[in-house]
Amino acid sequence: MKELPLVSVVVPCYNRAAVLEQSVRSVLAQSYAELELILVDDGSTDRTRQVVEKIKDARLRYVYQQNAGACAARNYGAALARGEYIAFHDSDDVWHSDKLEKQMRVMQEKHPDIVVCKMKRFNADGSTVLYPKRISEGVISAKDDLFGIGTQTILARREVLKAEQFFSEMPRYQDLEWIYRVLHRFTIYCMEEPMVDYYIGADSISRSADKMYAAFVLLQKRYPDLRTTFPALSLHITRDLLAGWKEMRQKQPGESGKYLALARYYFPGIGPCIRSLKQFSRRSGT
Repeated sequence: MKELPLVSVVVPCYNRAAVLEQSVRSVLAQSYAELELILVDDGSTDRTRQVVEKIKDARLRYVYQQNAGACAARNYGAALARGEYIAFHDSDDVWHSDKLEKQMRVMQEKHPDIVVCKMKRFNADGSTVLYPKRISEGVISAKDDLFGIGTQTILARREVLKAEQFFSEMPRYQDLEWIYRVLHRFTIYCMEEPMVDYYIGADSISRSADKMYAAFVLLQKRYPDLRTTFPALSLHITRDLLAGWKEMRQKQPGESGKYLALARYYFPGIGPCIRSLKQFSRRSGT
């Protein structure tokens, strides 16, 4: 019987001792058992090490680095990986028990370079939503809206991570930037089935308009052709910038104008819509 290829699962962690054990055990309980789990402690100051040490499983490796961010931790873990395939998970989320088995089946049958699945996001208010919202089963292309593909859904051939590491300077959307860049060189297949439970708290980074704006400025500088080659992605960025503009008009009116200016860059034809929004805001006092 042919041996199953080894999958290395990289989990970056920073001060998540309270929720880490559930996440780690969801990896170790996979029906696809030929795996190693590399937990990269990104300079935690809580009981992360003690939590890991009480989990007795020879497949689990704990490594420590000085605090450098999740992207640096993922890159470090990928460099240490022994597997033919590399997957990523987050320290506060949970995998379904058959996630890797089903992804490896797609990898062997469809032969893409990367397999991602959908995930169910549990919001702080108790509501749920599936991500990515606008990608269906099949090979991802430039016409797709890449938002919502989380790192905790990624399974990639080892050579992908050798060629393309995570960009640590992104203040937000690090997974989006990586997927966008990798899609130019490799094939990505998306599974419709959600196999990751993703939990978001009220203090999540995804609620920061400032970091959103900074991330989109970096994308503008690094990938000036994004708005023309990936129109669905550019439109999504524009919508987020307009939402940020409305939010900043309430909190910091003097800072709101830059959101509109960047929205015009990503979607030059949006001028009439912006004028209508301004007129509505003046009439409604918002």
